[in-house]
Amino acid sequence: MIETLKMFNLGLRFVLELVVLTVYGFYGYRLGWGAWSQRALGIGLPLAAAVLWGLLGAPKATFALPAPLHQLLELLMFGLPAALLLRMNHPALAVLYGAVVLGNKLLMIVISKL
Repeated sequence: MIETLKMFNLGLRFVLELVVLTVYGFYGYRLGWGAWSQRALGIGLPLAAAVLWGLLGAPKATFALPAPLHQLLELLMFGLPAALLLRMNHPALAVLYGAVVLGNKLLMIVISKL
């Protein structure tokens, strides 16, 4: 039972990572002022976030951060999309996303204690 819950939560975490990149992409596209800048920011922001997460935040990251810095990076990486969704006038999506991220993190903490 616990292993099934752990696998579900890890799968949810992966889906949340994809949602993070999607929100960054949409926001980058909306931030652009012309066709080229919209495309560049729409691709560049999620790409930069993916590289940063892969190097510093992922479970098998190239450079492991100390726990407080890792928690800060995780808060920024997974918390910023909620603020960006609010900024793009999607409050319901922001609340839903924030609730799922919070539930996922709480479940990760609880499972790690078992």
